[in-house]
Amino acid sequence: MRTKHWIALLVLGLPAAMTPMMALGDDCRFKADRAGGVDAKGVEKVVIRAGAGDMKVIGRTNAVRIEARGVACAGKQEMLDATQISVRREGNTVFVETTLPQNEDSWSWGNNDYAYIDLGVALPANLPVDAIDSSGDAVFEDLKSLALQDSSGDLRVRRIAEMAEVGDSSGDLTIEDVGSAQVRDSSGDIEIDHVRKDVRIVSDSSGDMRILNVDGGVVVESDSSGGIRIEDVKGAVRVESDSSGDIYAAHVGGDFTVSQDGSGSITHQSVGGQVSVPANKE
Repeated sequence: MRTKHWIALLVLGLPAAMTPMMALGDDCRFKADRAGGVDAKGVEKVVIRAGAGDMKVIGRTNAVRIEARGVACAGKQEMLDATQISVRREGNTVFVETTLPQNEDSWSWGNNDYAYIDLGVALPANLPVDAIDSSGDAVFEDLKSLALQDSSGDLRVRRIAEMAEVGDSSGDLTIEDVGSAQVRDSSGDIEIDHVRKDVRIVSDSSGDMRILNVDGGVVVESDSSGGIRIEDVKGAVRVESDSSGDIYAAHVGGDFTVSQDGSGSITHQSVGGQVSVPANKE
């Protein structure tokens, strides 16, 4: 992890600065500010495609523009020149993208061959976001909805009015205060707290899982390894397949069901509906 110092990214048209979260390391030999933006009138969706670097995306109720700002860092001047942010509009969709030299077909690694952009994006809070993030920590806050595919780095998703759909390859994942949540996760811990509708874990390969305060139900379709802890759910809780790790459920309003379980214990308390677990775990 590179040594961090913080910079504030001021966004045009907003009354206050974006929360500082961008990070540059001491190994940043060449750096430069990057920025782009468009008017948000008539926009129905924002698509973000980000390469290496940390990222923060925030919605603002009073925003009238979509703004992207950041700092490019590279080991060589020619690589810095090729490290850019673009913001463009196609119809009712706005695309925010970072361009890095290592994404080019002619790229080859050598001494001081690194480049990344620490990126901040601000947009109206009533717009859905579709994002792909390559590497680095990321934060998404105060959005209408989010569809995200993240490769590596810790990820935090907070205050999403509707669905938060997240695919995460590696790194810890935190989801808080969302309408509903759907997750595919390869490795890293998962923590989900305060969901107004349902939670669905489509797949989880490794890492502990903790799900709290759900107004709807919880379904874990497939979990390979790591503990599962689910508490304070108004609806039903169903674990369809779990390979290893303990399962604990408490304060469940509906049924609690575990269909298949390999190794690890199953415990529960304060279940309002029926309890159904494999016979060897009763």
